[in-house]
Amino acid sequence: MHLHSLTFQAVGPFPGRHTVDLAELGAGGIFLLEGPTGSGKSTLIDMIVFALYGKVASKEASEDRLRSGHAGPDVETFVDLVLETSSGVYRVRRTPAYQRPKQRGTGTTTQQAGVRLWRLASADAPDTGELLSARLDEAGAELQHLLGLDREQFVQTVVLPQGEFASFLRAKPEDRRGLLQKVFGTEVYEQVQVRLERMRQDARREVDEAQARVRQATAAFCGAAGLDEEGADDLTALAARDLD
Repeated sequence: MHLHSLTFQAVGPFPGRHTVDLAELGAGGIFLLEGPTGSGKSTLIDMIVFALYGKVASKEASEDRLRSGHAGPDVETFVDLVLETSSGVYRVRRTPAYQRPKQRGTGTTTQQAGVRLWRLASADAPDTGELLSARLDEAGAELQHLLGLDREQFVQTVVLPQGEFASFLRAKPEDRRGLLQKVFGTEVYEQVQVRLERMRQDARREVDEAQARVRQATAAFCGAAGLDEEGADDLTALAARDLD
């Protein structure tokens, strides 16, 4: 997966509208997200995870934290992400649920969460594309299918928010193995290992059966040849040595 651009408004400590060119930042292969406490580093991570999954990175945190307390009451909160996977380029725009002034009368009302998911012809043309879904459940399922990871797997292996990677390391070995197999596509190696183990067991069984037949044939030969006990023991030992 490649992230091309992130546009957001009225999120966390950012009351205005901003766009981050993630493609340019990632052109060198790696970049550092740095700043003092409270500058919005975790919010940027939350915005990416929210755009993809409708939830923030930390499972203990609520999506309520996305709405900027510095934004005007009529300013919409949204996150807009353009990403590319092996199946194409996509754009997802999400709005969290938050309180806004009523259009009529006084007081506030809840602005419901929303989503729109497009397939784009190019990352350079985010305003044109095919609308795939405007339903939360449908868009969420499609994005998870495109990414191949659910939210928990994504935050444990891709964005690694504070504390989440530690929980991954403390997970049961079988849970970590299953996740890493899914992320890195190592299922084929496990399948090869299982197949080789089955072949080893089959070969061992065939050898054991062959050895049993040789021992039976040796005993029958000794009896038919009228060998004494010492001669029979020598022949049996010789046959066993050749088998080994």
